[in-house]
Amino acid sequence: MVHVSTLVKSVNVLAIDTSSTSCILGLQVGGNVFTDIRASERSHSRDILPAISSLLEVNGLTFEQLDYIIFGEGPGSFTGLRIAVGVVQGLGYGLEIPVVPVCSLACLAQSSYQKYGNEYNVVALHARKEEVYLGVYKIEKHIAKPITTEKVLDVNRIDFELTGDWIGVGDGWMFREQLEKSLNIDMLGIDINIQLQPTALLTLGAASFKKGDFIDALSARPKYLRENISSKDVKK
Repeated sequence: MVHVSTLVKSVNVLAIDTSSTSCILGLQVGGNVFTDIRASERSHSRDILPAISSLLEVNGLTFEQLDYIIFGEGPGSFTGLRIAVGVVQGLGYGLEIPVVPVCSLACLAQSSYQKYGNEYNVVALHARKEEVYLGVYKIEKHIAKPITTEKVLDVNRIDFELTGDWIGVGDGWMFREQLEKSLNIDMLGIDINIQLQPTALLTLGAASFKKGDFIDALSARPKYLRENISSKDVKK
């Protein structure tokens, strides 16, 4: 479920995410979208620039024709995030174009919406031991919007509850029993193996760019979440 109306059709945009074991690339050329997903966690640094060059060349675009770059800022693999940020800084600075950071948790929520059409998604990525990166999202006008602050939480000590029909996505749902108990809810469904989609990255990045939420390339930074306590209940 990709809503092309959320994309600005007159621009050329590159999207990059290396926050996971996969190298995710998306390219919008006017009204057309092209993607490349490859499993290459141990070779992100070696493969990413050739993969970007190939994606551009195959689709008849040069680096100089790019209008801006979208990147997954994390959370996720520390090494992967640093690689993406380094590439984005180098390309964006050299081309003198802005860059748009997008939360990788939000991208997974957007990917879930595109796959299942469910408007309520809880994203959990395994951080370490029994901790997860957690984000809670509601779809508004086809865009995943956070309704709590994304944070790192112990699966047994979550500080809010959910009501309604929610889908859980991400490998953090390996702790389904603990998370459902902590959230006081039975999830409508779980997708532990969901793949972040380039179209989701492009969609969220375009929405941010339209609002003016872009930065200069050298300001790009990885997003390393830290524990942030909140006592809000989360309801539809």
